[in-house]
Amino acid sequence: MTRTPDELAAAAHHLLLPPPGLTPTLTPGLRARAAAALLRLALDEAMDGFWLRVSPTMAHSRGRTKALCLEWYAPPSVARQWYAVWSALSAACHHHSYELPPTPGEVRAWHDDVVELLPALRPRPERTEA
Repeated sequence: MTRTPDELAAAAHHLLLPPPGLTPTLTPGLRARAAAALLRLALDEAMDGFWLRVSPTMAHSRGRTKALCLEWYAPPSVARQWYAVWSALSAACHHHSYELPPTPGEVRAWHDDVVELLPALRPRPERTEA
């Protein structure tokens, strides 16, 4: 079952801030790393959806190509923010045994950035003429 970028971001939020009264079985570091993976997946899915709507042939391009071309189809600030957050999340997801996991606070900040970016990559409703 495929999840939408919004659902993935919500799942990451629940990992970072479990409901009151629920005792998490994972350590904060593992929850933060799992949330980072969900957030990166949300960004990837949002980017794929963006290109499917804007230029379906671009949807088959490599990730770096999609990211580089984004600033020509979206505001440059959106493209820069997408790349900065995606890079940070990628670094958090591709860890080495000698590295500490991202802190829950870092991942919460990335979560806020992802939630801010998702609407910018959604299709805008088409106007119908009356």
